[in-house]
Amino acid sequence: MDLSPGLAEICGIHAGDGHLRKRGNKTELEIGGSIEEKDYYNNHIVSLFEKVFQINVNPRLYSKGTYGVIIMNRDVANVLNSMGFPYGKKSQIVTVPISILDSKNKIFFSKFLRGLFDTDGHLGFRKFYGKGYSKFKRNFHNYPTIRLTTVSKELAKDVITMLNFLEIRNFLYSYQPKNPRDSYVYCVIINGVEELEKWMKIIGSKNSVKLSRYLVWKKFGFCPTKLTLVQREDLLNEKLHINDVMSS
Repeated sequence: MDLSPGLAEICGIHAGDGHLRKRGNKTELEIGGSIEEKDYYNNHIVSLFEKVFQINVNPRLYSKGTYGVIIMNRDVANVLNSMGFPYGKKSQIVTVPISILDSKNKIFFSKFLRGLFDTDGHLGFRKFYGKGYSKFKRNFHNYPTIRLTTVSKELAKDVITMLNFLEIRNFLYSYQPKNPRDSYVYCVIINGVEELEKWMKIIGSKNSVKLSRYLVWKKFGFCPTKLTLVQREDLLNEKLHINDVMSS
C-alpha cells in the first residue's frame, strides 16, 4: 500500500497505543484508550480506517474501562507489519517507519505526530513560581507543555528528527524510574505559547480530550487542572462558569 497522510496518521496511532497480535493464522490489531476518548474512537478513528483500508470498525468498551477497537483484518496487520511494526510487545523497540522518515514530507510527519499525540501524548498547563512573575501567572495554570513519552530511544530520536524538520522547538528529558526494573523513559518536551500555537497550526489534534484543554486555554488564558472532558466542554459552551471550577 502506498504511503498516504491517512496511513501515516494510523502509524502514529499504532505507535502510541496499538498492539499487533498473531495467533496461528489469525491476526488482530488492538487500539485502546480511556472512556473519555469515546468520541475520538467513534468518529475519527472509525472514519480514518474506513478511508485508508475501506473496512468497517466498531469501537466498544472493553474490560477495565478501556475504550477502543480490535480489528481482525489480515490486510491491515500485514500493512503495519510491512512498515516495521512487530507482532507482540513493541514498546521498547518501536520506531517511526522508514518510509515516513525518508519521505521528508511535512504532511506525513505532521500526521504521524498527530496520531502519536492523540493516543499517547499529553498537553498540560502549569503555574509559574517565584515573586518575579505576575499574580496571574503565579495563580493560574497558563504555561503550556506538550509531552511525548516513550520507552523506545529510537522512537524518541525519530520524533525529534521530525519536530526539528517542522521547526518546532523541543528538548529531550530522559530518566530511570525509581523502580530499577522499569524501563528507561524518554520524554520529548515542547514548551511555551509560540510552540503550542505552531503545533496546533501544523499538526493539530482530533482528540477532544486534548483539544478541549487547548480551547479552554485559548478562551480563558489558562486551563484548570483535573477537569473532566465534560467540564471543559461545558466551559466552552458556557454551561459552566469558570469561577465554578477555580478550586480544581
